[in-house]
Amino acid sequence: MLPQRRQFYIHTFMILSALLLSGGNQLLQALPPAGNIDFNEKYKQLLQEAKSAPSKNTLKEIAFDAINASQSAIQSGDYTSAVKIATFAIKVGKTAGSNHAFTLANSVRQRSVMLSLEYRDVEKAHQTLQENPNDASSAFLYGKFAALKLNNWKEGLFWLAKGDDAEYQTLAKQEIANSNDADALLTVANGWYQLADQEKGSTKQELEMHAYDLYSQAWSRTLGPDRAALNTRLNEMPLRYLNHMQEEDVVHGGWPFGKNGDAGNGKGLFTVNQLEFPNGLGMVPASRGSASVSYQLDGQFKTFVTGVALTDDNYQFGGTVTFTVLGDNRVLWKFPLKDQKDVQFCKISVRNINRLEIRTETKSINRGAHAVWLDPHVLK
Repeated sequence: MLPQRRQFYIHTFMILSALLLSGGNQLLQALPPAGNIDFNEKYKQLLQEAKSAPSKNTLKEIAFDAINASQSAIQSGDYTSAVKIATFAIKVGKTAGSNHAFTLANSVRQRSVMLSLEYRDVEKAHQTLQENPNDASSAFLYGKFAALKLNNWKEGLFWLAKGDDAEYQTLAKQEIANSNDADALLTVANGWYQLADQEKGSTKQELEMHAYDLYSQAWSRTLGPDRAALNTRLNEMPLRYLNHMQEEDVVHGGWPFGKNGDAGNGKGLFTVNQLEFPNGLGMVPASRGSASVSYQLDGQFKTFVTGVALTDDNYQFGGTVTFTVLGDNRVLWKFPLKDQKDVQFCKISVRNINRLEIRTETKSINRGAHAVWLDPHVLK
């Protein structure tokens, strides 16, 4: 089976549920192509593979292959097949005993169902654009769907810039024109954030998250008063990743503290079950010791969400890595991870917590204890 080096982002829909894949950054065409995949045949193939699978490990691989196929169906606009294949992935992931596959498959299925329902409202507009790509009303409706629901902002901006809503059109044109200008994009981010105030429900959250994406791009480049102002704005967002916050009291372990999806060895994005986590943190504990880092929450957030795992690599670690979350020096969550091939998820309250600390530790030699936090973030 081919590795699924597809980026799965935890995004807006997770505010309404648990962990969600936003669909990654793959570009949809203006009119989503059917592609070369026959999803009915793909489903039959997966079904046959599952029936003849010789082991649970093979079943886990099949589950991830099904998740990948469901994502491909989403990219092709075939939401019915996406739901069907994701439902199959849930069953196989559960049978395989893979918490990671089971959780991701559930997330993909939730998203597929949501997109299937949302697309009904824009299907006519989508069909109209096939005949007349300059229809402004249809361009706005489909552009909003592509950007906000598919999280495909490149495609969505294209249509919104041709649409008949003046505010969306102006911001879309500005973002397209200034895609390589970091300072100008901050102004655009402010515009999307202000527009979110005029919206409600999921649309409001999706616009806020796009503004967040633009703000976070500037986070690492700003210093002094500019960073303080940006920090205040980011703290207003419904979600904030820890790698977009200032870390404090870093205690390095076997490797340096890793940010932005780096495990700490400086070799780029780590993977867990061949999936990348661009907002992940790497915290390899010291041999018979620990690694830790803290963040100031100042009581502004309600929930902390993450996954914990060991990275995909050739090192076999025979010990246990204990992952701990502390709030104001009090243990909020603790998990001893022994299974190198699975993921444990954490979703806990941090209401009224001022200082958050995350820690990894082992009582063994740390060779192969490549511990990572999967896109850890806090929610309002």
